Amino acid sequence: MGAKTLMSVEEFDRLAEPDELSYELDEGELVVMTKPRPLHNRTAVKLFRALDRYLETHPVGEVFNPENLFVLGPNIKRAPDVSFLRSERAKQIDPNADIPGAPDLAVEVLSPNDTASAMRRKIRQYFAAGAQCVWIVYPETREVEVWRDPSQPQKMLQETDVLEAPDLLPGFALRVSALFA
Repeated sequence: MGAKTLMSVEEFDRLAEPDELSYELDEGELVVMTKPRPLHNRTAVKLFRALDRYLETHPVGEVFNPENLFVLGPNIKRAPDVSFLRSERAKQIDPNADIPGAPDLAVEVLSPNDTASAMRRKIRQYFAAGAQCVWIVYPETREVEVWRDPSQPQKMLQETDVLEAPDLLPGFALRVSALFA
């Protein structure tokens, strides 16, 4: 195994991203991420749109796409595929800077090159930085894992189940199958 190349947040912020790549910073280690494929994008967009439609009639916060970085620690910046911030937090963000702390809800859509250990690490980082809930979406198996704390998933939802987060998104309900239709 090769040695890790660590970098500071300042060095990370100076990186220029080629069109086909995006980056995250994981405890000082640069994580190079290729742009996702259509299955991943379709799934993330469907969830983003469902949350956006919900927020039009229930203005309890704001939904973000993966172009937004969240500063989870001094050497950690993550870009969830879909994220949600409650209104009081969304009003406090600087529109010209990365968002401090974790989103209230972080959603990761699993890509074929994502590993279980890397995903568990992200989950721990989100919760350590203040996330209330994390959803891991598995497009290949058409399932969604719901996490309420970093120790273990609360439940695994199948296509016939309903995705919801009543404490964050009162009244939001989306059948899991709608993510893959």
